[in-house]
This record gives sequence, C-alpha cells and structure tokens, in this order.
Amino acid sequence: MKLAQLAAVAALSLGHIAHPSVARADAIEANGGDLSAQLASLPTGDQLVIENADGAVSFGGRTIMLGGFSGVAGYGSEIAYLIVIDGQAALGDMVVEKGRMVLIPPFGQEPGVQRFDARRLHDALSAQETVAQRTTVAMLDKLASAQDRGVFLGRLGRTSFNVATMGSAQAEMARRERVGSTTIRNARFVNDGAVTSLEERIVTGFLEALAARDSAAVAEMLDPLPYGFGSMVHGGDEARLAMASSLIAQRDWSAIAQATPQQVEETLWRAGAAVIGLRRTTEFAFIESIEVGS
Repeated sequence: MKLAQLAAVAALSLGHIAHPSVARADAIEANGGDLSAQLASLPTGDQLVIENADGAVSFGGRTIMLGGFSGVAGYGSEIAYLIVIDGQAALGDMVVEKGRMVLIPPFGQEPGVQRFDARRLHDALSAQETVAQRTTVAMLDKLASAQDRGVFLGRLGRTSFNVATMGSAQAEMARRERVGSTTIRNARFVNDGAVTSLEERIVTGFLEALAARDSAAVAEMLDPLPYGFGSMVHGGDEARLAMASSLIAQRDWSAIAQATPQQVEETLWRAGAAVIGLRRTTEFAFIESIEVGS
C-alpha cells in the first residue's frame, strides 16, 4: 500500500496502531543500550517501548532526532511506525509532537504523520505484564483521556484501521513470512543517503550472506514461489533452508562476494564469475537463480 493510500484511510479519523489480534504484537522494553541496534533487531510485528530518549536514532532507514521522547516503535510488513507519547521526534524539518505517529514506508518513499488512537494503544499495552507498569503507559492514559473528550465532543472519530496489520491478519502474517525478516527489511527500508539501487543491494547482500555461510539469510532472499509463496507451511521453510545450505556448500563464495555487481540485463546481474537472476514482485526482488561460470 502506498503512503498516499495509507493517509487517505487514516485521515478519516484517529489512526489505529497495533493491538492484540490474530497478528499479535508483543511489547518489549528498550534497555539502556544502543537504541538503533535494538530497533534494527526488533522482530517484525513486535513493538519497542521507549522512555525518555534523546539524540539521533536510526529507524526505518531514516535518521530521527529524539527529544525527551517516550513512545512506541515497530515494523509491520508494509510500514515502520514511531508513536510519540511524550516529547518529540524530528525527521529533518518535520517535527512530530505527542499524540501523533511517524509512518515510514519502504523503498525510500516519503514519511508521513498521522494522529494515533491512544486509547486502543493504552489498552493493548496495559494487557501485557512486561510493560503494563511503565511510566509511558501512564502517560498514554492521560493522552487517551484527552482524546476521549475529543471523541465525545465530535471533534475526533475512531477507526478499525491498523497500520501494523494491513488487510487481514492472515494476509499480514503471510507477508511477514516473505519479507518480515530483518535481512529483507533492511534492504526494503533504504538507508539515509544510499546511492546504490535496491536491486544492487539485494544482490550484494545475497553474495555476502553466501560468503559468510549464513544459511538463514540466504534462504530468506531466495524466491519463495517454488516453496509455497503465500504461506511457507508444509515444509516450505525447511526446503528453502536446505537449498540455501546446498548453495553455500558448493564453493568458497568470498571472491565473488568481493566483486561489484553489474546489471547486464533487466533482471540479471553479474558479479565476478557469477550471474544472478532476480524475480521482481511488489514486495521485493527475490533471488531466482545463480550460476557460476568457469
């Protein structure tokens, strides 16, 4: 879903962020360590509860400046979102205050801002013992009370729209199986100042994973179509992982991984002696084939 479509739905009333459903979101407390690293490793669908954070943080491929920030951050399969419960978050000239959330789409599309439904978020977090007693949840209750008054007076409305679950929960979980891994997510959410194309980064990342003998990362980038695509049940994940392990065992990929990929046809790339074929989808360009010449 494009950000314009997202905004058209959310602008009708209060935005609705993730809450307990079939596609459940688990809340995780941020610790005192590197916040960017915690966000980078956050599983797609879960939420990181952050309290009183300051300074620059990398999230969704963007650099965000936090000032006295308390809130929640998370990734759905189609969007990264940062919810401001207190303080502020700034992306360049765009400053987001409490009661609103930053929406960051993949593939370098421009971020947007929407109001979020504080009552729904409060109820969801309060139901989870890990974060129910956090100061952030108490602040969220006050914000929700102010929004409740706006709803009562007719200035605000509510919607069932959920940025963390686009469409049905079943469809969301299927997308997470295909593109929800941190390996693919990092490629989809472009880093600030990236000068290489998405497909070049995909090819480079795939070769680096082969050289590092990272079978999980290699498997995640292989085209899921032969393994079930819509749902990786019934052994699809295991078969794709077996193929990844087989590819890794074929040779030492270090020299090929050091070569700079060059596009030779519409969906073909060459890196050293290897030719890599891609299959493009609206979600990602998956690795369809790899052949190594003599």
